[in-house]
Amino acid sequence: MTPELSEALGMPSYWLAVLLTALLAGLTIVLHYEALTQLNRRMSNWKLSTHPRVLVMMFCILAVHILEIWIFALGIFLAVSQQGLGQLVGTEPLHFLDVVYASATTYSTLGYGDLVPRGPLRLVFGTEALVGFLMITWSASFAYLEMQRYWRS
Repeated sequence: MTPELSEALGMPSYWLAVLLTALLAGLTIVLHYEALTQLNRRMSNWKLSTHPRVLVMMFCILAVHILEIWIFALGIFLAVSQQGLGQLVGTEPLHFLDVVYASATTYSTLGYGDLVPRGPLRLVFGTEALVGFLMITWSASFAYLEMQRYWRS
């Protein structure tokens, strides 16, 4: 083991970042699964014609993505307030909506780069991009299947 690796493995802040990352990713995936499951169960009971049904579905999916972005933002905001977990560089002072913005650009994999994570916090952002990409593609697959089901009938 190199000295840098053994030093990093011994730092509690890195393990706290790993724990936070696992918690936020797990919460997001479970929330997304439950939301799509409920949509799948309830959509057939909606008294709407095809086009409004699909529009409502899309707004529901969008709301879930926004909630997931805010979950990551809250976790990141709390992490930034703890010494040693890292910081978000690019704006001073850092407000909660700045973190929501950084979370949204990361979750969507847009990543402007104007707000940059430093320290162990980078793990949270890197994982958020992967989780966001997975949730967006999962939603696209779900929407495609639902549109096929309702637009054929």
